Amino acid sequence: MAAGNSVMDEIREQHKKMKGKSLKEKFQYFWEYYRVATLIVIVVAVFVGNLIYTIATAKDNAFYAVFVNGYTDMDTEEYMAGFDEYAQIDTKHYSTTLETNFTLNQDSTDTYTVANIQKFAAEVAAQGVDVMISDPDTFLRYAENGYLGGLNEFFSEETLAKYEDRLIYADIPDDDTDEEVPIGIQIADCALLQQTQAYAGYDEVYYGIVVNTEHADNAAKFLEYIFEEH
Repeated sequence: MAAGNSVMDEIREQHKKMKGKSLKEKFQYFWEYYRVATLIVIVVAVFVGNLIYTIATAKDNAFYAVFVNGYTDMDTEEYMAGFDEYAQIDTKHYSTTLETNFTLNQDSTDTYTVANIQKFAAEVAAQGVDVMISDPDTFLRYAENGYLGGLNEFFSEETLAKYEDRLIYADIPDDDTDEEVPIGIQIADCALLQQTQAYAGYDEVYYGIVVNTEHADNAAKFLEYIFEEH
């Protein structure tokens, strides 16, 4: 912009330059002087549009389960779509998730392992995880650290009675009692694990509910669901 010229003066000056020019010449002029600003506007518009779409279509979490130290290439989306139907989840407003192949090893100090431990702790603190399925050693260690709640706090006596022979007992820390309570269920022979072989080589695999879950009802339905053939 020439010194002392207003924005309108500059616009008029540019119009005069373009008067009588061909369409090709006008395009070349525009591309020469305005391409950077135009590209920035396009990038910002796409980013804002995607952000608005993501926020508008985001669903609340109705249930989240994680396989710890197991491995499977199962189609989790298809499996959880079946669970949504089984549990009558309103999928227009809520989502359910099964995360597999999540590694936790508190005896290792490599960067990947430490990052996973921190990620899991953060997700639990944010009430992002409802159910933990794990090998016995890892399960009991996390139970000792207060991550898992007593199943008697989440399930009815009738539900617990169905799994009486499978219950795993432990003393929960900081519960003001030395009494052992059911904190896990042995599920190694459930249909889900038999079909996927997610814990091949393990005689026992434990199912537990994260202490601060807000979806105990869906956790109970998921327990029923994993024992059924699909």
